[in-house]
Amino acid sequence: MRWQFVRLVRPPGRSGTVWRSPFIRSIVLTTLGFCLVAFGVSWVPRLAPPQAVPVFAFAQDGTPTGKGWIGAVLQQYPIDFPAILKQGLPQITFFEEAGEEEVWLQRVDLLARGTGSLRSLRLPLGGGPLDFLASELALLTPPGSAAADERRGAVEVLQESPPPAPEQAGKEPPEPAQPVQAPTGPPLVAIYHTHTSEDYVPTSGVTHMYDKKAGIVVVGEALTRALVEEHGIRTVHDKTAHDKEVYREAYLRSAVTAARLCQENPSLKVLLDIHRDAPSRNRAESRSMTTTEINGEKVARLYLIVGTDRLGLEHPNWQKNHAFALKLQQILDALYPGLSRGIKIDTARFNQHLHPRALLVEVGGDQNTLEEAELATKYLAEALAALIPELE
Repeated sequence: MRWQFVRLVRPPGRSGTVWRSPFIRSIVLTTLGFCLVAFGVSWVPRLAPPQAVPVFAFAQDGTPTGKGWIGAVLQQYPIDFPAILKQGLPQITFFEEAGEEEVWLQRVDLLARGTGSLRSLRLPLGGGPLDFLASELALLTPPGSAAADERRGAVEVLQESPPPAPEQAGKEPPEPAQPVQAPTGPPLVAIYHTHTSEDYVPTSGVTHMYDKKAGIVVVGEALTRALVEEHGIRTVHDKTAHDKEVYREAYLRSAVTAARLCQENPSLKVLLDIHRDAPSRNRAESRSMTTTEINGEKVARLYLIVGTDRLGLEHPNWQKNHAFALKLQQILDALYPGLSRGIKIDTARFNQHLHPRALLVEVGGDQNTLEEAELATKYLAEALAALIPELE
């Protein structure tokens, strides 16, 4: 509407002052118009906003209606939830597919049967896929409901550590491990750090250390020693600083280092960019997410990051990097369940286009100690040593 065209004309034959302000006149007319429209809409039932989403309604006694209720929720969305979970969490195993009859309720059962695989991730509310969905869609499990209490109890039982095996009487003491000979031949593993300043707060007191060697570089040294001294795998560790000058250009700088490592060592089977995570601003939550216990010791957890071409940068073979991450994840789960937080498929490529088995590994988080992160490298080296002989 063009306000300058709105006019009020004094009726013929009547005296009085003419209202000559088109601006005020237009504001008043517009306000009255909106009020009339709003009043009219309120009398049209179909245009009135709903007061509640029927799918999430409670039963008459105030409790959810169980599987039928969740099935009704899933039925509102034409999405294959098991397929989504398979893509995002490839380690989940589904034992069968839903049939034609009661397909939505069988889908709920199908999700529930993934519990055993999801337990190893040690996710919050990690009692099963339904709990994982409920943690993202809180309305699926209303607080205080019987279903929530029952599932929470199941989670606590599942997350209890198994009792230690009793020692056998008269068992022969283990023979001392034979020292590993110094590796010969070309390097098979190369390690570098895009963010060489990352550190562990409980040990250093800061999240990043620029004036001297930071904790993440010490972690890289520990992983190198474990691969070389304990498993006889020749490894190259590059300590070039990439984030000291301009932090946001770190990946541009580390790409030069990664390309050089690949060029100088054509026999490389694995290229690792070692980082440490910072998953939450809440310190207690961050530490809980990145810490586990193995053999009675607190250990920093690992997180495998796979880059893609979704941001537009060329990376046509990122699935090869993903396949490598899947193999490593399977070995970690078999050797030390709960050590790995899983695999994250990201949108950036993280220089992984330079090698088919390049991987970004987060070793713990900012609230882990340096000792916990170094201990994690011992187990990571063991998994790599088991996988490398299988790689072409």
